[in-house]
Amino acid sequence: MKAVRIGISSCLLGDEVRFDGGHKRDAPLLEAFAPHVEWVRVCPEVEIGMGVPREPVRLVQSGGDLRMIAVHTGTDHTEAMRAFAARRVQALAAMDLRGYVLKSDSPSCGLSGVKVFDVNQGDADPARRGTGLFAAALTSAFPDLPIAEERQLADPASRANFLDRVVAYDRACDRASDRARGAPPESLTPSRPVSVLRVSGGTATQATDRTAAEEPLDIRLHGRSFAVIMRTPGQDRALAAGFLLSERIIRSSDDIAAIEHCRHPDHRTAHHVVDVFLRGEAAARVPQLLDARRQMIANSSCGVCGRATIDELRDDIAALPTGPTVDLSILARLPQQLRRQQSTFDETGGLHAAAVFTADGTLLAAAEDVGRHNAVDKVVGWALTGGRLPLRGTVLMVSGRASFELTQKALMAGIPVLAAVSAPSSLAAELAQEAGITLVGFLRGSSMVVYSRPERVVVRVAV
Repeated sequence: MKAVRIGISSCLLGDEVRFDGGHKRDAPLLEAFAPHVEWVRVCPEVEIGMGVPREPVRLVQSGGDLRMIAVHTGTDHTEAMRAFAARRVQALAAMDLRGYVLKSDSPSCGLSGVKVFDVNQGDADPARRGTGLFAAALTSAFPDLPIAEERQLADPASRANFLDRVVAYDRACDRASDRARGAPPESLTPSRPVSVLRVSGGTATQATDRTAAEEPLDIRLHGRSFAVIMRTPGQDRALAAGFLLSERIIRSSDDIAAIEHCRHPDHRTAHHVVDVFLRGEAAARVPQLLDARRQMIANSSCGVCGRATIDELRDDIAALPTGPTVDLSILARLPQQLRRQQSTFDETGGLHAAAVFTADGTLLAAAEDVGRHNAVDKVVGWALTGGRLPLRGTVLMVSGRASFELTQKALMAGIPVLAAVSAPSSLAAELAQEAGITLVGFLRGSSMVVYSRPERVVVRVAV
């Protein structure tokens, strides 16, 4: 995740700006967000000149208006705060904020539940129903901006969910900027929209997310297919040139006569085709290379070999039968159970892992390898040689992300649920939906995102 700007009540950063000269530094929040966030600090009271320390203020209901009144002297700071809020919000709009964390219970920054006193009742029975004056201006100006109070981010799952919202908002802003600049069509962009079931704290909500695009690129030599590479669209000519160099097909740019980029007119997924024409000795070697070379499909997690075209990868896909259902509490435990099987990772810190579990969380097999795909092959091979395929009613848990290749391997093994600690690719989500596989990403404790066939995950759906 790239660093993004998030506004924050400066007392939460440890700034001594409270009315009593103190602060409310939120260490867990700051530590969790530190790698991802550039904070934009704001203290409305200080910025309108109220000073530190200062007389405390509170919200007072007077007729139909909500006023910010000093507790002891009765000084009314309402108009000054509203004028400041209008100016400050305008300035923040130019800073490309992607979220905001507010101090709870504050007459200026509280998002909800701030004490409101009745002008006719004095200190008696304040109602917790107010919104701070600055917070009200902020939410009015940025209705889609992810905004939360620090008390709403008290546990890791809530913080992770907020960061997910920030990332989604950031992507939406980037897409809007791209459209304004005349961005390429969706099929050429590096991400894809997908409907998901987002789970946090045992509650599920329907949402739209973005997945990293994974699409096939057919690299051809003189019109004949040489390799199909799974890649994220973009810089395809450069990718083809670099691939041919790494394969020792070419030795320098002098070997390249032309690289033509087009779409295959017959392919139902309209995957891209790059045709490379060589010259000199490199061109003379092409017929021999094509005759001798085994057709290969490689992807970004080290390769799916032995297929000539992406069509073959989609051949014979029959959707898996319904069931089983897996309880949220079972899924939540799987990453830790997988981690306990990684003895070599403990020694080296450099291995991926995969494991197969029953629907009730019983470990069947686990394996480690430098590549996720190899680890999956090992546990599937265990099932194959033991006469256990298809692995109906099981869950495949993998470290890292879920690619098209891993989803294909789960399908071939008859595994109905694939879970990963990181994100899936767009093609993985597409294949999982076609194949009847429940694909779960970002599985971290009770938080997760379900990208396909959510009916297998037992959670409470928020209405």
